[in-house]
Amino acid sequence: MLKAYSGLKDCDESTTAYISAILHELYVRVKNFKGSWRGTVLGALYGLVEASSSKILLLVASTVLAMNVTGSNLTGACKLVFKIARNENNDNLFMDSDVPELLVDGLGRASPIEDSEACIYGYGAVRFLTGSSNGANNTTANGSDVGNNVRSLAVRLAKHGLCQLMVLHLKMINEIASTTQLAGSPLHALFQLSGALRTLAGNYCVAVPSACHLSNRHHQRPDKKDENEDIAQIEQAVPLLVRAAEMCIKEPEVQANIIRTLSVLSERAECCERLAVAASRLGILLGSIMQTSQTVEKGLATCNRLGYILGNVMARWDTARNQFYCCDVSCDALLATLEYYANKSFALKNQMGDSVAQVLTKLIRILANMCVNGDVGYGMSRRSPLGEILLNILLKSTELEELLFATLGALHNLSYYYEPSDTDGASYQMHAGSIAERMKDICGTLCSILGSDHNPARSEVARVLGNMTRNTATRQTFSEENGMKILKQCLTSKNDELMVTSCGVLVNILGDWSSRVPFHEIDGPTILRRLLHRGVNNRDWIMAGIACQAIWNYLIDTSDIMKSLGHVEIDFICGALADGLDEDNLFGGKEPDIFWEDFATVATDLWERLQMCLSNGNSPCESSDEYV
Repeated sequence: MLKAYSGLKDCDESTTAYISAILHELYVRVKNFKGSWRGTVLGALYGLVEASSSKILLLVASTVLAMNVTGSNLTGACKLVFKIARNENNDNLFMDSDVPELLVDGLGRASPIEDSEACIYGYGAVRFLTGSSNGANNTTANGSDVGNNVRSLAVRLAKHGLCQLMVLHLKMINEIASTTQLAGSPLHALFQLSGALRTLAGNYCVAVPSACHLSNRHHQRPDKKDENEDIAQIEQAVPLLVRAAEMCIKEPEVQANIIRTLSVLSERAECCERLAVAASRLGILLGSIMQTSQTVEKGLATCNRLGYILGNVMARWDTARNQFYCCDVSCDALLATLEYYANKSFALKNQMGDSVAQVLTKLIRILANMCVNGDVGYGMSRRSPLGEILLNILLKSTELEELLFATLGALHNLSYYYEPSDTDGASYQMHAGSIAERMKDICGTLCSILGSDHNPARSEVARVLGNMTRNTATRQTFSEENGMKILKQCLTSKNDELMVTSCGVLVNILGDWSSRVPFHEIDGPTILRRLLHRGVNNRDWIMAGIACQAIWNYLIDTSDIMKSLGHVEIDFICGALADGLDEDNLFGGKEPDIFWEDFATVATDLWERLQMCLSNGNSPCESSDEYV
């Protein structure tokens, strides 16, 4: 009956329905059976592979796969499935068939080395089936929900053992690649395998809860045990993918595809922990990309994603920060890549939209997250030429908000752990181009940004300067850059965050005698009193507390508090302090918040000191390390 339609191409609905009925019956009869008639059946089935009907083609593929074929027959069936899966409008056909499960069984009979073509088309089909819509809730022309279909197909494939099979195939590829340079079909099979793993992980692991709302019998959410097993298998793929990326150093396109998969997996805490172990190896990979990329644009995509992976790892795992820092090759690779792109046009892009600015943002995020660790932050602040690189980026990124914020975040962490006292020691050696050596220039650039009225990063700039101005030399630079007048603009703005962070700078500046007269000349005591009053009125105890600290530093060692503040200002400040310390009125017997308690400590001491002044006990405030 089928042979009568051999060579069929175009077919109407009635012909499609008739042939489909025959194929359904044939599928039931041949499934899992072996016999001498297999060749005849396959011959009849292959006579239909030119048919225009996706329904007929899928039934042909399912019948071939149901006979547990291997070799060229398996490759042919995988090609058919791949051809149909490329069109997301056909997802509904897969929902109503056993092809997803039969495809996994078929790939289980294949070797990615000896049957690489079957794996190329089989994993290519998986990639389309699990990622055609990236999990979005799109609706096809016939009204089907593509996003739900994709998630459901991903669940079915995973439940049938696809994750375990992928791990096994990765092991087989790595084993061969350890002794022989991968090329040709096995290399392409690795490409498709890594892409299929990426889409499966993205749509199955992340979106699995959505599957429980679907009604079809195939759409049931896997139980927790199955789900955990699948995630555990995907975790096992992480070190194998890292190794595969290392072995594909001469195959940039395949390496880029593997790194894209790792970037998706790095969003999961379990996989990120596995990547943390390989942090330094990933850093070395970062350095190799520049060497193997023929043009700047060629390396952008891989660097962007590798930067994203390492940023995620450094954000979560302190062991990775230490490991990366202690590996000179990895650190040198990071700095070399930063320097390379910092000297390129930030607007340069590749065809996929990855730009130099985006890559720099990702690389700086690695640095910022690394420097959360105190030892790493201090060590990197002395490393050459990091200061030169970040200064260069800072000067060129004032109009690139995301890159500017990332750079400021890195500078904040680096300057937080930089120890100013080291500069006083004769044995201290500054490395050319380090953060420590370029601190003054960085400070000057930050002052110019802080003084620009409309820059959204001003609060972050002030936060960085709050760290840097702990250093005497940097405070001098700040004053030379007209810093006091800039602070006045910030402290009288309507931006609460900017006022607080700028007041943090002022706390440091007022530690120098030379700054107190200029501060008084800009009407500083009144500005601080208003800041304190605003903080108390708004119950912003961080603002109120830092205003108290600034007032305290202004009065440290002064011989005449009344002259420094004036009777009127002292009265206003005392009134605000009294309101802020009235615990019963503020909290009505309830437990005060922790920020108020921090405020109350310094506010109480300041209030008592001012009260003594009003009682003619005018004496200097004693220095306190807690407030300075």
